[in-house]
Amino acid sequence: MQSPLNIDLEHADPMSVIALERDRQRQVCDELEQLADQLGGPLDVRMCTSLKSQLEIDLPLYHRDEEALFELLLKQNPGNPVLAACTQQAISQHAAMQAYLFELLEPLGDMRVGIIPRNLDTVGYILRYCFDCMRHHLQWEDVSIFRAQTPDLPNVDLEHLRLAMIRNRA
Repeated sequence: MQSPLNIDLEHADPMSVIALERDRQRQVCDELEQLADQLGGPLDVRMCTSLKSQLEIDLPLYHRDEEALFELLLKQNPGNPVLAACTQQAISQHAAMQAYLFELLEPLGDMRVGIIPRNLDTVGYILRYCFDCMRHHLQWEDVSIFRAQTPDLPNVDLEHLRLAMIRNRA
């Protein structure tokens, strides 16, 4: 089973895959920022096409992978109210991000075929809001959830995470 990052999930370390997916999310933020900076001038049509695909397909998958990890962490730490609150907040933020990013799909679809949006200020604002929120969210998750994680999660748990990630792609 291949991930969007062309990683063989059946043989890869699931925590390393999630780390790569989080790095890819940061790169998406950088690309959204580059696109916002291009508004009003020549647009990189390939970047618009790539971003549209990543926002529609890859990002929801990355969120599902993180949420599979959160579920596993909660099962390992059922009495940890801080972890429960943090993971619930992260899941809520994932849903909110998906709603915001949904607003970008139409203008990205137009821009990838050379149609310039009528209101560039609005598209620029949405782009900037999305990449700024995504960056803050990733930083917050790093501090509140991922900082406590080590690559030493028990093998059984990593196997459950791997299976959940494979199911996410089915």
